[in-house]
Amino acid sequence: MIGLFGFQKSISYESSEFLIKKIVKTVIRNSHEQHSICVQEGFGVAHINLEFVKDDTQPVWNQEKTTAAFFIGEIFNRKDIITKYQLPVSESDQVSDTQIISLLFEKVGNSFAIDLNGPFLLLIWEKNKSKITIINDRLGLFPLYFAKVNHGVIFGTSIQGCLVDPEIPKEPDKTAIAEFLTFDHMLDQHTLVKAIKLLPQSSIMEIENNEVICRPYYKFEFLKHHPLKTDEAYIEEFIFYMRQAIKRQIDSKYPIGLLLSGGLDSRFLLAIMAENKEIDLNTFTWSIPGSDDSRYSLETSRKAHAQHHFFELKPDWLFDKAEKAILLTSGNGNIVNLHAFATLEEEANIANVIFKGFMGDAMFGFGIRPRFWADYDPDTMIEQHIEAYRDYRVLTIDPKDHQNYFTEPFFRETKDEWKEEFRTGMLACGCGQMTDHRSYFDLTQRVPRMTINGVDVVRDRAIVRLPFTDNDLVEFSLTIPPHLRYKRELMNRTFICNYPDYAKIPIAQTQLPMMHCARELWIRNKQFIQWHLRNRGLDKLAGPVSKPYKDYNKWFRTNLKHWVEETLLDSKTLNRGYLKPEEIKKIVTDHMAGKNNAVRIGALMSIELSHHLFLD
Repeated sequence: MIGLFGFQKSISYESSEFLIKKIVKTVIRNSHEQHSICVQEGFGVAHINLEFVKDDTQPVWNQEKTTAAFFIGEIFNRKDIITKYQLPVSESDQVSDTQIISLLFEKVGNSFAIDLNGPFLLLIWEKNKSKITIINDRLGLFPLYFAKVNHGVIFGTSIQGCLVDPEIPKEPDKTAIAEFLTFDHMLDQHTLVKAIKLLPQSSIMEIENNEVICRPYYKFEFLKHHPLKTDEAYIEEFIFYMRQAIKRQIDSKYPIGLLLSGGLDSRFLLAIMAENKEIDLNTFTWSIPGSDDSRYSLETSRKAHAQHHFFELKPDWLFDKAEKAILLTSGNGNIVNLHAFATLEEEANIANVIFKGFMGDAMFGFGIRPRFWADYDPDTMIEQHIEAYRDYRVLTIDPKDHQNYFTEPFFRETKDEWKEEFRTGMLACGCGQMTDHRSYFDLTQRVPRMTINGVDVVRDRAIVRLPFTDNDLVEFSLTIPPHLRYKRELMNRTFICNYPDYAKIPIAQTQLPMMHCARELWIRNKQFIQWHLRNRGLDKLAGPVSKPYKDYNKWFRTNLKHWVEETLLDSKTLNRGYLKPEEIKKIVTDHMAGKNNAVRIGALMSIELSHHLFLD
């Protein structure tokens, strides 16, 4: 697993060396990874990266050999940083990102963090002070977990690395599990292990004298008062920032690829990337053969003159790879959402750098609902936010059903905790608009706790680039008024305006083009005929309503049935104390009888496999 791992503890040099080597041995399980370590008495850091990444010698020491810098990730505004801080390097100098970080810290301390544009995790070791400074990017795109132990602190990019220290009690965090069973992700800093916490986004964490101080250096600020501005002006601004973001990230000394679905986010990236005729672009689609996503992504890729590669998402992929995916995501992800890992090895054999349409939904209105345009008392407002989750059917176990499913002790212990953290997360933006609450919550909770899992698994084999996370583009998204976020209005209109030929290709979700055209008319007439056929009982003649790219509903009762039953109906699973044993049995039995409990089964499987890997 790539990332940074380490500790500061009151132990001898020999014990320090033993501990860091043990961490490396635990988290490195692949021949395609490289590592370097730095050890001193009471201090150790391991830097792990992909083997093909050259010229990445770490740490980088200052001239006096008193300060060491470690870095994982990428800086996309290197030239601006060098100019702003007048660093003693020229464009022709072959300096690494880590060397730039070392120079910045020498010149201005840690105040440069807010200006870095890109996903990163960096660590500074000040030898004379015995002080560690760790900084992550604004969105926390490289997770860092940490735990306080006797006489010290241990940290790492995965909780697996932290658990190497035997002083960490292997006690589950029940609030985290309740949140996971509700929202399909944990909230705030919680992890599966109670003693281990997640470093918040845009944080500066200082470890000195075995104590931890953490403070934010940036906060997402939504506009409280929007200017009088035409929709066309927002469209012009949006496409400018989109193109700028991709221009900053497109250069690569390695082959590049794009994960292309049948949706809008990755298609938007493809359309812009295709404007650069000098790049040799690969596109990758994984799905069930013949799915709507596979057909529309192939058509889109051909229009962009990219080299398209299709990979079958096999029904039994989880049986072989679920545990590895859970290790890579520290148990934070539902296994039914981790299919980006299924065909990763084949994709990485073609491209070392993979682009994803990650976060486009969270930034531009995925969660916005009409119910937000009203005034409510504080308690009702939070209930309306939960209702919005019901609107999208993204609650794994609805809060109103908690008492039916949860054991009495588990329900009693968690019923107030998860809701208070949900409330705190929604109100943390400091705005009155409920649309801002939800957008802020998505950026600060859903993204770093759920959608990031699909990035973490791809990083096992490739450098991942995420144009939607560009600083300037994110800051622009904070200025968009609610009416242009609702139904992703601004994103849809900007795409149609600038790329009408791509917009005429249907989107998998609706199976319709994004704009009015002859093809839309033909498809709507076809759907109308199919509707009449189904009403007359002629389903086979009408054909399926849609052809999904995945079908865990079917796979859990066929190819993976034995695995699911063997895992979830085991006495150890049934008696964990979270869900009532009879309810677990009913979830499994009902699913095998035809009810779609795939998301719940995925969540329960994820929790149980995580217990096997981290706690048992």
